[in-house]
Amino acid sequence: MLKKLITQVTIIALVMISVSFLLNDGDFAPRKTLRGHVFSDSKFIATNISVQSIQSRNKENKIELPSEFHYPNGITRASDGTLYVGSIVSGQILQINLDGTIEIFFPGSEEVFAATSLRLDEKRRILWGTSPDFLGVKNADGEIVRRPHRVFALDTRTGEVVRSLSMPDNGFGNDLALDGNGGVYITDSFHPRIYYLAPKANHFETWVEDELFRPKSEEIGLAGIARNSEGTTIVGMYSKGELLKVMTQPQSSVKVEVIPLERQLENPDGMQFAPDGSLLLTEGAMESGDGRLICIDVLSPGTEPKLIETLASGLKSPVNLTTSGTNVWVTESRIRHRLLPGKEAETPDRFFIRHFVLELK
Repeated sequence: MLKKLITQVTIIALVMISVSFLLNDGDFAPRKTLRGHVFSDSKFIATNISVQSIQSRNKENKIELPSEFHYPNGITRASDGTLYVGSIVSGQILQINLDGTIEIFFPGSEEVFAATSLRLDEKRRILWGTSPDFLGVKNADGEIVRRPHRVFALDTRTGEVVRSLSMPDNGFGNDLALDGNGGVYITDSFHPRIYYLAPKANHFETWVEDELFRPKSEEIGLAGIARNSEGTTIVGMYSKGELLKVMTQPQSSVKVEVIPLERQLENPDGMQFAPDGSLLLTEGAMESGDGRLICIDVLSPGTEPKLIETLASGLKSPVNLTTSGTNVWVTESRIRHRLLPGKEAETPDRFFIRHFVLELK
């Protein structure tokens, strides 16, 4: 079934990942009851779990993308307010400026034919991304062939491709996490591995390989990844709906364990740690269609299974996110129609970035 989904360009929502969070501007304050306000067709959620507050400060909480730009996924933000947005089905990367103007930062190339995860290493002026080939290209016989899935890096000053590497063993590079030293961690949806690409290295190291990462036959495995400053890493299993904790042990060994949750997640995708250590992530919800933005306190000792706080629901195939202070931007890929029989050709006429503002109550 996985091969069929890829052939139809239908698995798209699996990549992404990579996600960010919900607190106040740099200062951690005691957590309060969270209330979520989402204007548009997303549903308002209010619950009593102790978390932060999400609230839109104005009614224009979405960014409409150019009509020719389809299926947004990878997203990241620079300190000057610039947003970079990639596509599931094109190598084109948009640059959304603080004044709201949108321009093409990178047009795509033979090496970069998608941008399903984006992470910005601002110190080194490098934009990292994953580029899986969903659509493929026609060969001389008219058959669709797919290029090796890649990881790429762009110079943010020039837009030049400075790194482009094929994934090992025909793997599927799904999501990225940066280590602060110029290195990159990459999840592989086809193989039970997380890779590490050291600064200036030309080959991937297997950072950890574990049977807990192995997907069932014809399912999608590892997707989103988030890594905190202490080296603790959280990853999501897209089809299984699980979160796993990866911890570095003495003598550089690595321990992997499943995080007990109060319910199975529906396609966990983009994720990122918040300043208070909790995790913000998207649920793509390919089956139900009820995409969500959620928060889980995954690291605090005590309560198990971990409670899941729904901040917003009714999102249309949310796949990735980025944050700055109390602001959260979520890419709404709207890709689910490709999974529905008879609906594959019904491409939405417009695509959006959803913007949320978090406020303590």
